[in-house]
Amino acid sequence: HLSAFVSLYPILLHTMNRFTSFLALLFLAPTIAFLTQTASQTRPHHSVCYAKKKGRQINVPKPLPTGPPPQDISMPEDCSMDDLLEVMGEGRLKKIGRKNRRKRNQKIREGKVVLNEKGEWVPIN
Repeated sequence: HLSAFVSLYPILLHTMNRFTSFLALLFLAPTIAFLTQTASQTRPHHSVCYAKKKGRQINVPKPLPTGPPPQDISMPEDCSMDDLLEVMGEGRLKKIGRKNRRKRNQKIREGKVVLNEKGEWVPIN
């Protein structure tokens, strides 16, 4: 039995080499095809002189959403701040407070509101 194996060894070795090279080709072919495809799909290089500015302008503030009018928002009379915190969440209420302060401060800078006798900011009549 050993002599049969020794005589078949070169044939087995040759067959295994062909099989492994076939497997390597089978696994590498999609990778090679992908790399050559992406290399051919790259855009041609254009000079900076002809580049156009596209997209949204930088440092332009986006308008804030208006939301529902205040008269449409109602809360029960027995509602406390703790109930509001529980329903809306502390982070959301902080965010609303920051937004309202930002709007108020902008109106103060523009001179659209003044401080009255009670210490409240009211619009100029």
